[in-house]
Formats: sequence, structure tokens, C-alpha cells
Amino acid sequence: MKKEIEHSRRDFMKTLGVTSGLSLGGWGAVIGSEKAGKNVGLNPPDNLNSGLVKASYVNADFRLDVTLESIDVLIKSEEEIVNFPRLIRLKDDKTLILAYGKGRHGWDDRRLAAFSNDDGKTWQDFPEGSHWNDNIQTSGVLGYLRDGAIAYVDVHPIDSGDHKDLKKPWHQTYFPNPSWRLRKFSDSGDLIEDTTFKVKNLPWKEGAYCCYGDLLDFGNGELLCPLGVQLPDTKIKEGSSIGITTFFARSKDNGKTFEYLSHIPADLDGEPLTQGFNEPTLRILPGGEVICVGRTGGYDPLYQAWSRDRGETWSKVVSTGWPAAKPDLRLLENGILACSSGRGSYGHPQITHAMFSLDGRGERWEAPFVFHTGPGCSYTSNMEKNGKLYVAYSDSSFNKDKGAYNLPYQSIKWAVLNLDKTVR
Repeated sequence: MKKEIEHSRRDFMKTLGVTSGLSLGGWGAVIGSEKAGKNVGLNPPDNLNSGLVKASYVNADFRLDVTLESIDVLIKSEEEIVNFPRLIRLKDDKTLILAYGKGRHGWDDRRLAAFSNDDGKTWQDFPEGSHWNDNIQTSGVLGYLRDGAIAYVDVHPIDSGDHKDLKKPWHQTYFPNPSWRLRKFSDSGDLIEDTTFKVKNLPWKEGAYCCYGDLLDFGNGELLCPLGVQLPDTKIKEGSSIGITTFFARSKDNGKTFEYLSHIPADLDGEPLTQGFNEPTLRILPGGEVICVGRTGGYDPLYQAWSRDRGETWSKVVSTGWPAAKPDLRLLENGILACSSGRGSYGHPQITHAMFSLDGRGERWEAPFVFHTGPGCSYTSNMEKNGKLYVAYSDSSFNKDKGAYNLPYQSIKWAVLNLDKTVR
């Protein structure tokens, strides 16, 4: 069923079952949206209980038709909760790695990885003792280097040890300049380097550290690595306990050494963001400009900034208009910028989606294409292949008891989105 109407942004969110009270920004045009469910007489893909099956986005130059082709189960468990997917592609284009968490989050969860040799049709866990089971996760920083290596920086510095054993929460446990673990894997998945680094010339004496996001390679050995810190004197927004500053370290020797370069603060015009600016994702845009999109809270909009000098300076952060956590950017082959994410606080039903910037820069984000409304962790990971966007997410009890949502099983799934761009 089609409705050739323009929606206001808030009305569109209401059609998806999103409650009021969200902070929403500017709006782009969406026409012909179709929502899955019995009330509209559609035949949605298997396991889809709410969300869109098709939407069209238009601007003055072209039209993007997004269609939900399928939702496929990647990891399934009737015994344990699964969360936090991260897709990693290897060179042969058929082999995929899926890092994920198993167990109730915050209680007994641990980090594992699975692999697929048939482009995601079937999956098998790596054997015990595999280097891919050694704390590779959706958190941490991952990047595909120009020499073919895959680089990964652990989410917490070595000084933190196992952060579950800390006497205080990690964001209240301060260290002087810590050591970070950096691993490199070959494009066939072999571990080829396992080393550590410290960031030179940090402008503060101590902090509580973590890292998320994407490591960028500009060529000639120049890397840009996003890291996170909560400083002792950070002003924390009332009702929150976290105020993360994202800072950037640059390497000019392909990861042997790193030096502090710049940061995006935890506040906007002196007022603290709900959780600071954290969980950043980065992409190099055509022309060399860098975009960085980050989380600011469980129900708060994603914010973004741009750098024209490879991370030395950043524009003022601005809202994307859409609430979400742990965004994942991807510059598509057709020039459109995509971002997958989800919204909701711990334990609440999630709204998991992909959104698109038709201008290819993030200047304006269209209304999200929502494909999952239900329990899960809100963290996504995506990849593009043959004109399709694959978005991995969890459909699970997350940090609640396994039976909290009466799910028949706990799972990691991906939504397969067909993307058809036509000139107007």
C-alpha cells in the first residue's frame, strides 16, 4: 500500500510507533513509504514484525528507492543471549567474520567470533584459542589499511586490565597516559602483529579511557585513530554519569607511534551533552574531507562534525536530528552516505534503522529506514555488496533475563536492503 504524501518528521516517526519527546532537526522528503504489518495488508519478510519494507527518498537530482529484501538469522541461540555484532570482510569477498557478544550484558557476557565461507549464508564459531576470540568486538577501533592489513585497537587500554575487576566503573577510574593494544591481521585473517602504543603529548594529566569507531588510512603511513576519555573535571549533565570527549591520535609511521592531534569536547557551547560525544564513526569523503558522527545519549540525537585537514581541526558539532547509539557510517558506491544505528536505553525495545544522506556529506539526513522495532542492544554493523546494504543487529534480551521478552530464541540477524538510485 502506497501513500504519496509528504510526512512531517514527527508524524513519520509516529507511524513507526516512536514515542514523543524526541529531539528532531531538519527534514528531507520521503514519498511512498510502506510499513510492514497486518494493518496494511503486506507480506513482510520472515521474522519482521514491524518496520518498513520500502521507502523512496528524493532530492532535486535523483531518487533513492530502498527495499527490504530479507532479514536473515546469522547467529541463533536458545541457551544464551547474543549481542553486539561487528562484521569484518576479508579479501576473497566470500569470507566474513562476525565478532559478537554472548551472555547477558553486564553480567556474564564474553566476546566471541564466527566466520562464514559462503558470503554469510552459514556461520561457524571460531575454535577456542583462536586470535579472533581474543576480545575483538563491536567496541574498539577497526580499520582497513591500504597495505591490505586489518587493524584493531582494544576498547580499553591495557592499564584497565579486565574492566569488570575495577573497583570503580571504568569511566571513574583514572590513569595517566595509558598503553593501547594494537593488532594487525592479514587480509586472509591471520594475526601478523600484536603491539602497544602510547599517545604522545596528551594535553591532560589523567583520564578514564575507552575507544570506539573507525581507523582511517590517508596513505603514506598516515593513520587517524579516534579514542575516548572522561576527564576528572568534565562537567556531567544532571542525571548522567558519563561525559566522554573524543580525541584523535595521528600516526605517520603506519601505527608504530601515535601523537595527540585534536579533540571533540563533551559539551556544546558550554552545556554538557548527555553522555558527551562518544562512539564515533568516521569516513573519508570525496575530496578528502572527514566526517565524524557520534553518540550523545541513549535517547539523544547523533551529532556530527567535519574536518578539512585530516583531523587537525573540526567544525562545530551539529545534530543529525535522529536519536541513536553506536552509529556506523558507510560511503556507498553510488555516492550516497549511509549510517546504520539504533536508539533506546538499556533494556528498552529498540528502533534499529539505516538512514541516508543523499548529498553524500551528511549535510542532511533523510528519515530513517526502520527495519526492527523490538528488543536488542541497538549496536549495528554494516557492509555493502552488489548494490545492497547489509546491516547486522541483535534481536535479543540484551541485559535482561533471557525470558524477559518471550523470544523463541536469541539471535544476531542482518537486514538486506536493496538500494536503487535513479536520476530524476
